[in-house]
Amino acid sequence: MKTWQKIALLTLPVLLIAGARIYYVQRERNAPVEVKPRYQERPLTDDDVVQPRKLYIDDLKSAKDLIGKTIWVQAGYELDYYPYAANHLDFAHKTGVLPSAQPLEIQDIVTQKLPPKLPSRVPAGDRQVYAVFKMPGDAKTYATAIGYIQGSDSTYYCDNIFYYDDPHKMYKHWPADVWQAVDQHQPKPGMNELQVAMALGVMQQSDSSNYGNRVVHYDAGGKKWSVTYQNNKATDVKQD
Repeated sequence: MKTWQKIALLTLPVLLIAGARIYYVQRERNAPVEVKPRYQERPLTDDDVVQPRKLYIDDLKSAKDLIGKTIWVQAGYELDYYPYAANHLDFAHKTGVLPSAQPLEIQDIVTQKLPPKLPSRVPAGDRQVYAVFKMPGDAKTYATAIGYIQGSDSTYYCDNIFYYDDPHKMYKHWPADVWQAVDQHQPKPGMNELQVAMALGVMQQSDSSNYGNRVVHYDAGGKKWSVTYQNNKATDVKQD
């Protein structure tokens, strides 16, 4: 056998393997590609586009910028409040918890030490910071905790517990009967989760995280409610 024949016999298998490799690569590249359906995002609702304003209050000076302004309760039925007179909070006689969307006319921002063992959703720190306020139609003055001071550090929760703009205007697309139910803190069928939370506050529990399709239990200042939602509409409203 001649030399060139020997070389051809050795080279042929390599060429066949390479050719087969090229064939299969080309076939894979030219094969129809399965197009997976694109994820369908939930369309934005009128509620979704409302973005409550933030003031990023982080010290006593910026908190005092609230003096003379009207703010509204966002964290409904979560904020304890007390009578305030003669530069002193009357911790012995808690007035109650502030309902959702309640307007507060801020009179002052003060600090005071929380009595030992008195429950508070705001950490005691060395001193707590309080917003002193009046409510429309009520001549009395009250105070509620908005943060605390610990040594040289301080923490404020204002952006999470207050609206700085009237929620009636922020959610002006809500029907009048919905706002009537919210202002009376009486949920009714047809309201969505946000509307019911505006009426009954943030003290709520549920066994499901499927927002808009679940049963939610509310504690509105001692009044217990259970609301069933389907497609983010209340279908069953019960006061326990």
